[in-house]
Amino acid sequence: MTSMKPGSTLTTVMLSPVVGGLIQLWTDTGAHLWTVADPDGLTAVLGRGRIARTSMPDNRFREAGLFDAISSTLLLQEHTFALLEPVAPETNPWNSLQEFLSDVSMAAAQRGEFWVLELGGWDSPQIPYCFAAVMTSPESAVSVVETSPVPRGTGVWPDDVPQDQTGTSVSGPATEDSVAAASIFAAAAASLWNVQPWDLAITFGQLPSHED
Repeated sequence: MTSMKPGSTLTTVMLSPVVGGLIQLWTDTGAHLWTVADPDGLTAVLGRGRIARTSMPDNRFREAGLFDAISSTLLLQEHTFALLEPVAPETNPWNSLQEFLSDVSMAAAQRGEFWVLELGGWDSPQIPYCFAAVMTSPESAVSVVETSPVPRGTGVWPDDVPQDQTGTSVSGPATEDSVAAASIFAAAAASLWNVQPWDLAITFGQLPSHED
């Protein structure tokens, strides 16, 4: 149970994924890292197109919530989650991120959306990023993952990319396995960005239909 009281002042926050039981919240004054009292419950509602979004440039969107600083309570639609002071994760948070992104990738494909893993915050840079989508036409459906800068030495991304190339991509027929596998490429790329998984955010956008 949360201790939020009637009349509480709420602040709009942007959300990182829940990784290792931790989530980062960005407000217009900065960022703060929290431990989530119910990480599984919060993870289950993120990245599924179920909660409110805030607009980003180029007709893109990020999930957002409301935060009560007095009771350390995060509100997402009808859901409330208690947040605690951060505690170091007991397991590898990059593995947690990869598992989460697998579900995100499948859910986004079902909604006809692309997703982008990038730095969090209200004014995040365009690079680094990792973009993933299922591109469809009347003849085919292709799973595409694109990233910049070029990730090298990951054992996942191709290593034969020219040194002067700023980005790279992989693609293949869209199957349940290949769409979920976008998470492996995204987590591998982001692990080289000199950040922690909770410094990242996921941006969504609508893909054009093949009739457009």
